[in-house]
Amino acid sequence: MGDNQMNASLQIMHRFLRLQSRGVSIKKTFETLELHERGKSKVTVQAMRRRLESGDSLASVFSLLISNPQMLELLETAERGNRFMDGMEQVLQLSTMRSKLAVELKRMVRYPLIILFILLLLGAIYALYIFPKLLAMVDVEAASGVSALLLSRWFFPLLFLFFVMTLIGGMVAGRRGVRLPIRLIERGRRLYVTYLFVSELSLLQETETTVRHVISRLALETGEVAMIARRIHERMSNGVGIDAATREERLIDHEVVSLLGVGSVSGELGNLMALHRDLVFEEMERYSKRLLGKVEPMIYGVLSVMVGTLFYSLYLPVKLIMAQI
Repeated sequence: MGDNQMNASLQIMHRFLRLQSRGVSIKKTFETLELHERGKSKVTVQAMRRRLESGDSLASVFSLLISNPQMLELLETAERGNRFMDGMEQVLQLSTMRSKLAVELKRMVRYPLIILFILLLLGAIYALYIFPKLLAMVDVEAASGVSALLLSRWFFPLLFLFFVMTLIGGMVAGRRGVRLPIRLIERGRRLYVTYLFVSELSLLQETETTVRHVISRLALETGEVAMIARRIHERMSNGVGIDAATREERLIDHEVVSLLGVGSVSGELGNLMALHRDLVFEEMERYSKRLLGKVEPMIYGVLSVMVGTLFYSLYLPVKLIMAQI
């Protein structure tokens, strides 16, 4: 989904919630949106209205706007708990944060990617045309260590192949849902899953009586959070307490474990989860800013190494030629 389409989707969701908060019926809301939108957004709203009129669930209707499976799972849970608008507000808040992060990240990497492309182009020209002619003038056997590696005919082709294979491997792994166990990324993923888990618990609390019922109800859903709830429910069915059963889930924050124990005793699980959900969201925002602050120097560090390698490889043959004169 492109930036324009993402922004258009966020605007539609925002207008939908604004009309709903003013007491407009859902059918009238979509009719109003259809009159308001233009272009592709108008076509999307028309398709959503047709789904609604055919009897589809609201979560299915908004799947035309929301492609993220975790957010759709959150909407389905909210609809089954008769709190769709609350779930929609959380999805809009989370989607807005993700959109801002994506825009900031693209702005940050735009010019480094252009520089990287220029460096790769210069490296290819050097490796194909200039480097072979310089090698013909140098006694390569006289070089050793790093110099011998840089003077190898296979160094630049293999380096280019490494970058290409790394890029392709990252794209394939991302599409298959494979996640690398990088500590910096894992922290963000843990906050994200914790936010979804806490949100769904808060949405279901009013329809169930106890924490066990909430977990068992959530386990009946589909998606990643439901799988976590299913494992917790299985442990609780085997006699394990709610604290110990949740503590084994590495993607659930430890504070949630303590709050589940308090909520199971006080009966205020919904309120506790709602309060903690806001705290987790604030922590995600702080984490995003810290992550961007770390990514930028890493990008320029990689570019600096590439520039240094390229210039040293240009200088090395000339140095050896001068030494052999």
